[in-house]
Amino acid sequence: MNEKELLDLINQQDKIIKGNMDKGLMQIFEDEFVMTNVMRGYVNYLIKNNQMEKFHSSDINELISKKDVPVKKISCFDISRHDVQSQMYYHKHTYLELDYVYRGSCSYYIHNDNTMFQLREKELCIVNQNVIHGIKAQNDEDIIIKCMIPFESIHLSDYMQFADDIILKRFLTHTLDKNYSNASYVVLQPEDFKIDDVMARLFSENIERRSGWEQVTDHKLSVLFIDLMRISHNHLRLVTDTAEDEINITNIIQMIQKNYQYISLKDMAEDLHFHENYLSRLIRQQAGQSFRDLLCRIRLNEAERLLLDTDLSVSEIAARLGYMKPNYFYKLFKEHYGATPMEYKIRSKKQRDNEY
Repeated sequence: MNEKELLDLINQQDKIIKGNMDKGLMQIFEDEFVMTNVMRGYVNYLIKNNQMEKFHSSDINELISKKDVPVKKISCFDISRHDVQSQMYYHKHTYLELDYVYRGSCSYYIHNDNTMFQLREKELCIVNQNVIHGIKAQNDEDIIIKCMIPFESIHLSDYMQFADDIILKRFLTHTLDKNYSNASYVVLQPEDFKIDDVMARLFSENIERRSGWEQVTDHKLSVLFIDLMRISHNHLRLVTDTAEDEINITNIIQMIQKNYQYISLKDMAEDLHFHENYLSRLIRQQAGQSFRDLLCRIRLNEAERLLLDTDLSVSEIAARLGYMKPNYFYKLFKEHYGATPMEYKIRSKKQRDNEY
């Protein structure tokens, strides 16, 4: 298959993806992400406040970038071109991801900014599930192909003839072992053969989805992995340094600061897989105050900023903070600052004027 034919397939897939943008905002997120209570609450908050009446992929990427690391999911194998127009955001997923640079290059971020490397033309990176990562293309001409591979499509029996010390075989073995969590990612430089034809066939099968397309896809993936296992060790690199993030008060405060409009202790506990009472005690022990007081302080800090730096009315600020009853917001603000919101704004403005 020549380059024009492959690019035509990539463009067809782009049109399919853009066509799916006609769905509602919540449906898009439900289809593509593991929706936590906090994330679902945020999307509902935007919808109810008419902040996302009309949206595009760039809007969604901006929304994602403001959240805690989202978890992407798939129902079956998928392949697409990485959207070079979208901003880079960190995420992890419930499947294996294979990213192939057909043209150009990209910056690859693993574990936030702790690891960053350049993925060059004709190189690929395979990332395990639950590994925080992000991709940033260098320019509009870059073509990065993303393959989302469910674990059911990986059959270790196809690779039994390879020695156990083959790095890619070890990597795949570890990704399928529920008791092993250190397989992070592997970078390969397949100089001995071209994989463009395989990518083209995967695009074709995924677009047309004729009878038996899933079996053909699994077969092509097995052939691809076999070819990659035959690569010299000089052309690949494996990193196995993943670790569970420790939950501490800094993580908790950051989570509240990002979601203060709608977050609740119950939803937060479920998202962190903690018992609600345990999380409540943890916050009180590490922050010296209850979740409710901590949330109130964060909201009031934001209220002060909005009051002094914007022209929003007090009622608008209260609603933006998640207080549906303005009178309750007035009461909390006065207890905390010793003045009503308008008194505080006038007093602060006078102090600023005197300083100048």
